[in-house]
Amino acid sequence: MKKTLTFLRKIKKNNNTPWMHAHKEEYLEARKEFEFLVQELIVRISQWDSRFEHLEPKHCIFRFNRDIRFSDNKSPYKENFAAYFGIGGKKSFLPGYYVSVSPKEIFVGGGIWHPEPDKLMNVRRYIAENGEDLKKLLNDKKFKKTFGALSEEDTLKRVPKGFESDHEFGNYLKLKSFVASKEMTVKESMEKAFGLKIDKILKDLKPLNEFLHQAVMHS
Repeated sequence: MKKTLTFLRKIKKNNNTPWMHAHKEEYLEARKEFEFLVQELIVRISQWDSRFEHLEPKHCIFRFNRDIRFSDNKSPYKENFAAYFGIGGKKSFLPGYYVSVSPKEIFVGGGIWHPEPDKLMNVRRYIAENGEDLKKLLNDKKFKKTFGALSEEDTLKRVPKGFESDHEFGNYLKLKSFVASKEMTVKESMEKAFGLKIDKILKDLKPLNEFLHQAVMHS
């Protein structure tokens, strides 16, 4: 990922449209390198989940331009390349897998982030009924070794309405996103086996995503 990271270091210092236009070729080369990684991951993921085999990199990679309409930060470009492998692509409401590469941090993971209110309610109801299954997979040695636990970055202070305040699985019900991730190093991104390493991490997330898939579709 040398070209990708080199470009991202430069855009961090020169985040403006004139500079970008003058260095368009560098951007295209960096994006192409990231696209190769995404294509490799599509192939690898498809080997253990055939539902992803029809994806293409353009279905997964997020735009590099930032939406600055409602942001105080008016920098026009992002400082990372990212992709989401969802069934149907990056706009899928179903759980999937995520990769983000930047000079500051590289992390991979997945789950379901900020689902729509109706989907979130489906997940919570499913957890209320099947929390033991979720607890079991989160306590699995492989999952704990790779991810530690679900992210608690997006959490309500209280158990949401409609559920007992002292619900046995209240700590899960308070979550607004259901994601897990693992950081990787810049050194790892330079290795030929980078894609393989990511694939192994994402595969450890499959049981969680299978649970969340059932939960989202639950009614």
